[in-house]
Amino acid sequence: MPQSTRRCRLSILTFALLVATAQLSSPSAARSAEKPAINEKAVEDFYRGKQVRIIIGAGPGGTYDIYSRLLAKHMGRFIPGHPAMLVQSRAGAGGLIAANTIYNSEPKDGTVIGSFGETFVLRQAMGAPGIHFDSAKYKWLGSAISTAIACVARTDSAVATFQDIAAGKPLTVGTMAPGSTIYDTPAIINAAFGAQMKLVRGFEGVAAIVNATEAKEVDGYCASWLAMLTTGRHLQLMEAGMIKPFLIMGDKTPEHPRLKQVPAAEMVAKSEETKQLLRAMHAPSQITNPYMVHPDVPRDRVEALRRAFTVTFVDAEFLADAKKTRIEFSPSSGEQVTQVVQSTMNTSVAVLAKMKKVLVQ
Repeated sequence: MPQSTRRCRLSILTFALLVATAQLSSPSAARSAEKPAINEKAVEDFYRGKQVRIIIGAGPGGTYDIYSRLLAKHMGRFIPGHPAMLVQSRAGAGGLIAANTIYNSEPKDGTVIGSFGETFVLRQAMGAPGIHFDSAKYKWLGSAISTAIACVARTDSAVATFQDIAAGKPLTVGTMAPGSTIYDTPAIINAAFGAQMKLVRGFEGVAAIVNATEAKEVDGYCASWLAMLTTGRHLQLMEAGMIKPFLIMGDKTPEHPRLKQVPAAEMVAKSEETKQLLRAMHAPSQITNPYMVHPDVPRDRVEALRRAFTVTFVDAEFLADAKKTRIEFSPSSGEQVTQVVQSTMNTSVAVLAKMKKVLVQ
């Protein structure tokens, strides 16, 4: 069994403990979980016959689209009233359009769930412009992945190892807009190591960047390591010898054959200040692909959606569907995501000032 699969199964097993059983596969089991009491009849009456939209801040083909469509297929079974669910893309500005729209313009009754870049929490803490929402007030339902961001380069580019990046060799990197992990991570790497990667913005999602890499329009990109192993064409390109990883965020390189000799960013940092900068950039990856609803959604509906989210990720039918397409998850609960958000918002002023100088254009 691949090590990534073993880790994901352990993550899901741990996640299952949050709902007090490893056999949560029905709405009745969801109701028995140890969560705050809710007026389930009122929630059921509200959602019956309604449609819940998941609005994502990225284009089609990427993890936000793939994960959300799978979630929408199954999660309605565990929401009282069994509403229909669909996914809508609101791509633009690295997901910022979706984040602002959900907070300010969409219904605030629990019929809209948002999913956009986890780094917007960090950007809010930095005081970046254009953010018209409060991450601390959003009601977080959970996240799909806890992972690290890895950076890959074409094998026919000037970069074969991290040492080439540190030496200033050129690499053209495809990115989304500032505010997305896909942009912010290589921007911070440039600042931390004096690298000279050229960041090409404007892509609506990772799938488009992968296509551009394959077509030699860019030399590489940075994205979720778990997503690289389980979604899209990343792994195919690695197996074909077209791309390979040269750096992964965090303080330890995960055990994987394709990451041998690939350093963890914090381990090659030359100073404590640099390490803190990289650590702050890595922190949001613990809640990659998060899901949330507006702060004004009534508490009973928030709790019902949180329970449904949790149960879905340990549901046998959901996991069987995920397995068909090699999708793997390492989910976090709404409470866990809330803790990471609060911790990120409390990042030291000095680190936030440095990050703002790098990331806020």
